[in-house]
Amino acid sequence: MTLHGKLDDIGIIFGDKIVLQNVKADIISGSVIGIVGGNGEGKSSLLSLLSKESAPTKGQIEWFGAPPTISYFKQEDEQFNKTDYADDEWIYFSKWSVPKGRSYTHLSGGEKMKRRLARVFAEKSQVLLLDEPTNHLDQDSLSFLKKQINAYQGTIILVSHDRYFLDEVADCIWEVENKKLTVYTGNYSSYRQKKEENRLTQQRLYDAQQSKIQQVEKQISELKNWSSKAHEESTKHEFNKEYYRVKAKKMDVQIRSKKKRLELELSKNTIDKPEEGKEVLFSIEGNKKKGKRVVEAKNITKSFEDNLLFQNASFTIQSQERIGILGPNGSGKSTFFRMLLGEESSEGELWKSEAMNIGYLRQTVFDLPEEKTPFEFFGPTDYEIRGKIQTLMMNLGFSKDHWSRPISTMSMGERVKLKLMEFILDQKDVLLLDEPTNHLDLPSREQLEKTLSTYPGTILLVTHDRYFLDKLSNKLLIFENKTIKKIDMSYNEWINKNNESNLEKELLKLETERQAVLGALSYIQKSDPKYNELDQKFLELTKQINELKGK
Repeated sequence: MTLHGKLDDIGIIFGDKIVLQNVKADIISGSVIGIVGGNGEGKSSLLSLLSKESAPTKGQIEWFGAPPTISYFKQEDEQFNKTDYADDEWIYFSKWSVPKGRSYTHLSGGEKMKRRLARVFAEKSQVLLLDEPTNHLDQDSLSFLKKQINAYQGTIILVSHDRYFLDEVADCIWEVENKKLTVYTGNYSSYRQKKEENRLTQQRLYDAQQSKIQQVEKQISELKNWSSKAHEESTKHEFNKEYYRVKAKKMDVQIRSKKKRLELELSKNTIDKPEEGKEVLFSIEGNKKKGKRVVEAKNITKSFEDNLLFQNASFTIQSQERIGILGPNGSGKSTFFRMLLGEESSEGELWKSEAMNIGYLRQTVFDLPEEKTPFEFFGPTDYEIRGKIQTLMMNLGFSKDHWSRPISTMSMGERVKLKLMEFILDQKDVLLLDEPTNHLDLPSREQLEKTLSTYPGTILLVTHDRYFLDKLSNKLLIFENKTIKKIDMSYNEWINKNNESNLEKELLKLETERQAVLGALSYIQKSDPKYNELDQKFLELTKQINELKGK
């Protein structure tokens, strides 16, 4: 285990807000370090320091030996405009299905991300910094990313809210919480287990200390009562005044002694109460009308120059349907959303209800006025509305100082929450959600899932979070083979049916092959050299068929 570098007493302050303080951690050469924590806790700020894009307010990052080469993949990078290509970049293009020869601005959200990932991996730097690299990626691309990380010849430090991804790639977790950084060895599940064990241990110690404090305070209270009575008795008894006065003084000394011992013990070893997990609360109301069409597509076709996305697609979307949208990166999912908003044209007929009030959560969250504060953005007209907005912000996990901070200083997860606030305040009845869990911390993801499960309007959802998709959608729009099909079943039902269909195809293939082997066996004698080979093949095929039938 070789040390590559270390964080030496790092502190980060933005304005009057302390983000991180007294941060110390070792960077092990060749390790994969996952950084976890809530939105706005300082994860991306830490990567920015490591990349040398910014400097710490206090402390330093110390590298052992020559400073390493560093590549930095950002969550969202609107400034990316690379037109040259690193040596092996084309290899990654092929593996990640990034269209060659198409300009960066004409790529889909997932393709843009893969284009930038291809760049940083091809640079083969000694330290690779990845900020939410799984956002927008389809399953095949995610599998390839895991392989690249596990095979990488260097140190990787990454931020991710994807628990399963961290379990498969990380061997160390840095948790940023309450301005502190805590190091845990092992993957995400190991970190969660150790964190819970530490919390339970702290809770037991805290409870024991509180019990002792209550016991001492009870003794002090009893002594005070006795002392008070002794003082009273000393004034009543003419002949025994001195006796009662001395008795009262002794008790006063005992009280001061017990207080002093308690204060000394607490000053040496005060055990803080374990913090409860942050709860995020919000709800969205919408139009409760049922049974009416909101969208109807008839033979719609969309292409960009020579790139055909889909053609002759026809389907209807009814009010209150929850539709999960599936398809590989670049198949036209986000383009379809822009068509619904009137931002993109198409051939064919795309009818939309004039009554629907659409809320659109974009992948990149760059459609917020970055120079404004939440106060300026929401523009409350009176104290009642202002109070409602500030309560919403607190329920969403914002602190008081966020109210007057420019949006440009907020994390991507915090910007997603601001967009959700827009929907809450405007009571949208159709939600177009393009990767809504990107950038959100785990408590916010779980609360968003609960909120949307009770939302009475129509939802169209693009997400690569399969758990989230199955929980929220009851129907699907499938973008594949250059068209769009509507499927009246949930994601899990569709997957199981596809698996059954694939199973039937595989059985048919094996049985056909076995029949051919059986036919060949019937034409030759056992003494033929090929007989044993064919007989063995027949037995192997029979075994495979029986195994498949048993599934």
